[in-house]
Amino acid sequence: MDKKIKVLINTSTYKEHDEDEFTDVINSLTENMILQNKNLKIRVLKPMSTAGLKLIKKDDYEIYCYRYFWPNRKHIFSNKGIVPAIQKNYLYVLQLIALIISQTFSLSKQCLKFRPDYIYAHWFLPQAFISALVSKLFGVNMIFTTHGADVLLLNKYKYLNKIILNFVLKNTYKFTANSNVTLEQITTHTKTTNYENKYAILPMGIDKRLFDEKYINKAAENNFLYIGRLIDYKGVDILLRSLELFKKNGNSFKLDILGAGIEEENLKELSIKLGLKENVFFRGFQNYSSKVEYIKNCDVFFVTSKQSKSRLEGGPLTLIEAMALEKFCIVSDSVGFAYYLNNDNSLLFQSGSANSLSEKLIEFKTMSEQDKDRLSKNAYETAKFFSFDNIAKLHNDFFFG
Repeated sequence: MDKKIKVLINTSTYKEHDEDEFTDVINSLTENMILQNKNLKIRVLKPMSTAGLKLIKKDDYEIYCYRYFWPNRKHIFSNKGIVPAIQKNYLYVLQLIALIISQTFSLSKQCLKFRPDYIYAHWFLPQAFISALVSKLFGVNMIFTTHGADVLLLNKYKYLNKIILNFVLKNTYKFTANSNVTLEQITTHTKTTNYENKYAILPMGIDKRLFDEKYINKAAENNFLYIGRLIDYKGVDILLRSLELFKKNGNSFKLDILGAGIEEENLKELSIKLGLKENVFFRGFQNYSSKVEYIKNCDVFFVTSKQSKSRLEGGPLTLIEAMALEKFCIVSDSVGFAYYLNNDNSLLFQSGSANSLSEKLIEFKTMSEQDKDRLSKNAYETAKFFSFDNIAKLHNDFFFG
């Protein structure tokens, strides 16, 4: 029997139970990697959630949770994520300091107990940095995956982050980035030149069951959908302005907007100002199953992100989910995995341009049903690459093959 490869995963977010509302790609990747490679023995280390559980036993692995704050209801990072929580309330920086200290000690403790062959960090800051420190201390290989939003901090405090980045890359065995845009954010801030053989661009995946849930809504016409945070760089204002032009050309439509954020009230006011009150509906945050139902019932799915030095759209998985459901997608050319997209599986518009987006809407409107079906079927074929069983295999082959 082959020797088990012991992997200690260090992450700030992880789904504890199947019924938890939030979706977690790290959970899905981990469980699919175990299914793909029976030689893996995995232990997950994560911050304690508001539930206050210290140990969660799964069928094939265990989740260890460390306390970093009191009382339990203050443990908000595990479900919400570090960056979104701090953006909502800067006082959470105090919790972040506590988490960094607790994570360092807990990771060291697990290295002594579990004796891993690899420490696998998800998110560059703080997990990859802490994992690099601990792996150097215990002589363990460190690997990490950066998901996009975590490298945005590299644009702030550049000198300090350049030191951190060079240290992490120097002490990394291998790492993956979810898109070429994310990788560029890392490589532009480092003087290290020996990382070329250490990385792979591997996106996160989607549930393969989606490929069996195709549903074409023939009853509705021009039923549009946006899913994502309502913040400036997501470009929802560009979408609304393009729809104003679309409506002035005599076209009817309905747009459902799923998500929340600091720009929500401004966007509601803008929709009224543009004469779209009867066309645009703000549905707020929706859980995963609800989002899938909205996607099934839409005609066009939008990703409208703007180019930004301080923000990064690494690769929106809702786009891949829409493609897996054979939906017609109109996408900004600034998204991280735009290299998977072309005029055969989507329509790309110029980032930040309402006129360009409006032109693509007209192109959709005038396109034959045969061409729409062809594009949607090509989108489905593209999405197959992102099925989690394939993505997990690619990660296993790269890290442990």
